[in-house]
Amino acid sequence: MGLVDIERHGRGVVRVVLNHAESRNAMGEALRGALLPALEDLFADPACRVIVITSGLKDFSVGGDLSKMDTLADPKAGRRRMTSAHRLVRLLLAADKPMVAEIRGYAMGAGAGLALFCDTIVMGEDATIGFPFPKVGLAPDFAIAHTLPERIGFARARQALLYARSFKGPEALAIGLADDVVPAAEVQATAMMRAMELAALPSHAAAMTKRMMERSDDVQAVLDFEATAQALCFGTDDFREGVAAFREKRKPVFDKDAP
Repeated sequence: MGLVDIERHGRGVVRVVLNHAESRNAMGEALRGALLPALEDLFADPACRVIVITSGLKDFSVGGDLSKMDTLADPKAGRRRMTSAHRLVRLLLAADKPMVAEIRGYAMGAGAGLALFCDTIVMGEDATIGFPFPKVGLAPDFAIAHTLPERIGFARARQALLYARSFKGPEALAIGLADDVVPAAEVQATAMMRAMELAALPSHAAAMTKRMMERSDDVQAVLDFEATAQALCFGTDDFREGVAAFREKRKPVFDKDAP
């Protein structure tokens, strides 16, 4: 078992399992160093259609590795650390494959940030997602000041970050921070069900939708992108299959050559 294990399932669904038991999956240099190449490989792999990010431990991730931060008092060292972390952040921001977060236990700080890069967040009812940065004298990182407002709105995100809020599953669901909240024993099955739903849809359409949503605050950019995206979609076998299935009143079968 490594710090990051890869499990391949049907229809191109891949589970990325975090296993850094020593740090409870703290997003320190060791775990980031293992996660970055694993995700680079999966994002480039045409056989991978949907990624589920989860943990093999009790907790999803407890956040930053505070035990290693006492060496960062020098601003230059701190900036080098953040620049290194941003390699993973930029990779996740550019991801064009759907991702599902499967959360049990705690997803705190940078661990919450990792989940926020996912398109769907599935939490256990007793799981907790939170943003404790001010409690240890830190500002938010891992792009949370960007991803959290996009998920729950600017006003709620400001309160969550300024007051170091944490949210149990039901409250996270109520404010849009989670998409599915289920009993702990059902978290994996629910996350896999969502992943399989995504994997059954055309992969190119999912990729273009993700790119389009990144431009959602600029209507002209959305219009420009959708003109190109839709023109490309019109020429695909998946579009023809979707239209044929609609006319024939049957369920479409997309990407027939997918694993």
